[in-house]
Order: sequence, then C-alpha cells, then structure tokens
Amino acid sequence: MTRRVIEHKAFSHDREELLVVTVFEEGVSKQEARKENPYTKRHGVLVQYGDRYDWR
Repeated sequence: MTRRVIEHKAFSHDREELLVVTVFEEGVSKQEARKENPYTKRHGVLVQYGDRYDWR
C-alpha cells in the first residue's frame, strides 16, 4: 500500500518559517488528502517495499 504525503509552509508564534509534512494512513486517496488541505501544491507518495518506504 502507499501513503500520501503533503508539504506546506507555516509560521510559528515567533514568526519562524516551518515546513509542515503530513503523512496520511495507507489507503487515503489524493482527493481525500486535497480535502484536508486544499492549498497545498506539493503532493508525494511513499511506496512500501518490504518493511521500508520509498519516496516517489
């Protein structure tokens, strides 16, 4: 199974720039991930190979 990954930038209370990475559970479609955060442009997929995941 694959896992969807989205990235976006945010700012902390101290105005520091943060990179927020959200990894969804297995089986979540790209449309469901977009509903969670519709403004994110960077979508990726983690593909499982045995006991490890590979970034695609």
